[in-house]
Amino acid sequence: MDKNLARWIFQSVAKHFQSVANGISLPYFVEGIDERSEDTMRVSHVELRVTGPEVKEVSKGYYKAKLIINFLFTKNMDEASADAFDLIQWTGVFAHEMLEPIPVYRKGTGPQDDDSLVGCIRVHEGRNEAVRIWHFGQLDKDTRVRQSEVDAVYGLEYITP
Repeated sequence: MDKNLARWIFQSVAKHFQSVANGISLPYFVEGIDERSEDTMRVSHVELRVTGPEVKEVSKGYYKAKLIINFLFTKNMDEASADAFDLIQWTGVFAHEMLEPIPVYRKGTGPQDDDSLVGCIRVHEGRNEAVRIWHFGQLDKDTRVRQSEVDAVYGLEYITP
């Protein structure tokens, strides 16, 4: 396995979904990368979390990677333009995009980071696998903040050069 694979996946996913968030004018954060203040977390936004990859060598030089992409959406209902359906619309836009293959590029500044295509991650195919949307509703009785989540398990096949 290439030691850079996890980083390439993470950076490619983060950049890909940044454009999706920009397309709907939704503030976007990447967990563990973007610094956030308490104030920025109170505004409506989406936050990306990538878990994995879990990599398995299937045969000499041929690997299968599995990862989870998760988005947490927060809607502050006290904002001037608050619309309860925004949260549902946002999750639909992201869920739709998550069904498409997501290209993974060799992004970075190292000698192997030439922006070439590694492959595409795709929603993992299995009996219970899907892009899932969860609506949690209002977090507590005193704060008019609602949250939803969209997640999916992905797979990538990778051959070392």
